[in-house]
Amino acid sequence: VLNFSWWWHLRVPAIAVGPTITPMRSSASFRRGLRDGFPVFLAVVMFGVAYGVIAVQIGLAPWLAVVSSVVIVSGAAQFALAGLLAGGPGPVLVATTGLALRHLPMSAKLADLIGDRPLSTRIRLAWVLTDETFGLTLRASQTGVPDLVAYKSATDLMLYSAWVSGTAVGAFVGRSLDPAAFGIDVLFALLFLGLAAPLIRTRRDWLVAGLAVIAALLATLVLPDAWQITGAATAAAFVGTAIRD
Repeated sequence: VLNFSWWWHLRVPAIAVGPTITPMRSSASFRRGLRDGFPVFLAVVMFGVAYGVIAVQIGLAPWLAVVSSVVIVSGAAQFALAGLLAGGPGPVLVATTGLALRHLPMSAKLADLIGDRPLSTRIRLAWVLTDETFGLTLRASQTGVPDLVAYKSATDLMLYSAWVSGTAVGAFVGRSLDPAAFGIDVLFALLFLGLAAPLIRTRRDWLVAGLAVIAALLATLVLPDAWQITGAATAAAFVGTAIRD
């Protein structure tokens, strides 16, 4: 159920890149990460509440729901777990594996972005590697943020605190809430659109983004739910490597 990103951070050698990082620049990068991560905090805390409610409704003890968010830190995998747990470990393993495979290219890119860092730092950044914080870090790398480790650490802090606290609220006091009433599906679609939009600048970017949308739509027709994101992302990645600027 845990994501695979830690594995790549251990195996892929780091390449030292970028200027020397000073404490002042790290502090500025961390503050910017907190600022950029605040909208993610607002969205993820609601997502966490929804998960906490659902986890309790399927029979998990409130404390166990919170522990799952503390350890797993993967909304998609945890919702899959909640939906498939009644079917036994087999369906859960298949679904979460499909969802987690996308962490391999994400963590490889992150390893390239952060450069030569201590093993403890690489493991920490890999542990809280989510679509939201990865998207923010990738955008930060293109806008001149000097210390991506400090920046991602701040966005990770915002997301992690929101996810765990939201889960706790939903698990302990939100049993009467209806998660659908929050419009979580619409909220997160808008969130990811906002993360992706600043990264689309060139004609190649528009082409890859358009093909990714088409791939995602086709994936909903031919792939199981848990494999649709990974399938569409893989197709878009292959297209992106084949098309030159």
